[in-house]
Amino acid sequence: MERNNLIKKGVVVSVILLFIGTCIIPSATSGLTIGKNIITVDDEPGDADFTSIKEAVNYSSPGDIIEVYSGTYPEDGIRIVKENIRLLGISHELGGGNDSGKPFIRGNGTETVIQVEASHVIVSNFRIENPWSEPLNFVYCIFVGIIGPNALKNVTISDCIISNSTHKGIYVDEWYSENIKIINNHISHCNNTGIEIISKSFIMTGNVITDCREIGIYFRGAHHNISGNRIRRCGIGIAMLGDNNIVYGNDIEKCTVGIQYEGYGNIITKNNFKNYSRIGFWFVRYFGDQIFLGFEKSRWIGNYWDTWSGIGPKKILGFLVFGWRLLQFGIQILIPIPWFVFDWHPAQEPYDIQQVVR
Repeated sequence: MERNNLIKKGVVVSVILLFIGTCIIPSATSGLTIGKNIITVDDEPGDADFTSIKEAVNYSSPGDIIEVYSGTYPEDGIRIVKENIRLLGISHELGGGNDSGKPFIRGNGTETVIQVEASHVIVSNFRIENPWSEPLNFVYCIFVGIIGPNALKNVTISDCIISNSTHKGIYVDEWYSENIKIINNHISHCNNTGIEIISKSFIMTGNVITDCREIGIYFRGAHHNISGNRIRRCGIGIAMLGDNNIVYGNDIEKCTVGIQYEGYGNIITKNNFKNYSRIGFWFVRYFGDQIFLGFEKSRWIGNYWDTWSGIGPKKILGFLVFGWRLLQFGIQILIPIPWFVFDWHPAQEPYDIQQVVR
């Protein structure tokens, strides 16, 4: 009798434990659903969590992944203000519809399309346009920057197709930001500059920039490496303001000026210069109320020039600027430098850019 009672008690306990277990499992699943880490966006209603990228970003929490599926999204003013957000374009449909390729975000030229104001953010695999709407409307396709004492860190913009920007394609304006990566983007037809970056440390490589009215790549700072980019048909291929930078393994073609810079100790090496303007000026020196910078002390080493005759060093023109500047304003007179800078050992054949930067 006592043994039977023990068996009955064991059965009762087992039933109770099984009941408790079945109650716990739905609760855990429900919790994951409410606080999920992946948020989906699709322009076809009913296929995803949201049809608006901006709404998905506003809803997200730090650490979330936002997957945006193929389609057209007429949006701008998308602000990422929470850390550890990954905004990823997915090149196929989530459910119904027949869209394919990178999701297309089209601004209207009155606001920046995507603004990153937090650290540890990735924006990848989108097609973005922000066409001209009004004069002096300085907005961008992607802007990275924050007003305040905290610098941004670890922001990556990659594999995006950016075109028809009112002003700049990608603009990073954060002096003390660190580890900013601008890689493998295709940028074209920007009214001002393809990529402009102001940062303490960054990586900029693998970008293709074409048909930007003023500058392909512009950066400020010292001790940066710029490599593996291809720039076509821009006013200036690469412009830099700073000292001891290295520009190597870039392919620059049909730009009026290949590289323009202000500063000392810069090294320009193993780049290809093709079909550039023979009368373009390649570096500047400022006088007036600026500190006298003296003779050129940067070096051009082993670049390929398709206008080089194959005999002796390659002459490189520059110009002096007399006048004064206050921010972007001032009076300037440009005078060609009466001496030349030389690339003493030009390359005989163009470089394979991918091999150079490996």
